[in-house]
Amino acid sequence: MLTVIAIVLDFGGTNIKLGIAREGRMLAGSRLAAYSGSGLLPRLNAAREAVLDLLARTSLTTADCGGVAIALPGIVDPVRRTLLSINEKYADATGFAFEQWARESFGLRLEMENDARAALLGETAYGIARGETNAVLMTFGTGIGTAALMNGRIVRGRHYQAGILGGHMATDAYGEICTCGNVGCLEAQASHWSLPAWLVKQDGYRDSALAGVSDIGYRSVVEASAANDPFAVRAMRHLLVHWSAGIVNLIHAYDPDLVVLSGGLMKSRELVVPELSRLVRERAWTPWGDIRIAASRDPDSSVLLGLSHLLERSDGHDAI
Repeated sequence: MLTVIAIVLDFGGTNIKLGIAREGRMLAGSRLAAYSGSGLLPRLNAAREAVLDLLARTSLTTADCGGVAIALPGIVDPVRRTLLSINEKYADATGFAFEQWARESFGLRLEMENDARAALLGETAYGIARGETNAVLMTFGTGIGTAALMNGRIVRGRHYQAGILGGHMATDAYGEICTCGNVGCLEAQASHWSLPAWLVKQDGYRDSALAGVSDIGYRSVVEASAANDPFAVRAMRHLLVHWSAGIVNLIHAYDPDLVVLSGGLMKSRELVVPELSRLVRERAWTPWGDIRIAASRDPDSSVLLGLSHLLERSDGHDAI
């Protein structure tokens, strides 16, 4: 494995996280608002300037760096370094010449990966799943991302969508229509983006503590539930049932030893993970033993460190 100073960029649905990384350690980092509904191309120049500022702050130049790595929440072709498809975010990024942008902006080579896969790579290389060879990850951001590692190899599939569409596996065949076109997807039932619309349709919402929350999301439901607001307790149960069903789907599909939980929701891990783990163990068919479930120690850095690992590895495209 090479020692590489890496420029890493995670284009999320809400925030763009940027950093300079080396050997599993973030040397510097920052974030920008994503405005992902308005497209990627308007944000690329801002991202470039933010990276140059980070380099200056760490007394580095592009000549000190070994490459650029980018993560996106869509179907990424890591061989041709392009985005094949994406849902409801960065629509103008499909087919964009990212390699040319990296060369023109920094004079460096490029690696690309789906964001959840990058997060799993970061966790297995440097984080809570270090040394694991069979693991899955579910990350709770604007949407719900997933990834899988089997027999030490990241799962990508022939069309690069294997493992990453766990958020679009149905957890209610009669549920809400998802933005992807499917019915009852985990994301449509229990993601951060779908939660506000679901809440306002439920009986009791107007009389709950959540009715006065202007920017409602996971955190507000978790906190109101912990404070024993009856409506929030019911809403939390709804989320836990769907999240656990999604995780069981991953376990049955990919046969992991370990489930890694990541994303912003894990900032409330002590209020979420124990009951979520109980539901998963109650429902998963694992006759070989108990599945291990662990929360990322640093959800904000796992994608960036996974991207750094991609640049450091000589076999970065070894996958199934």
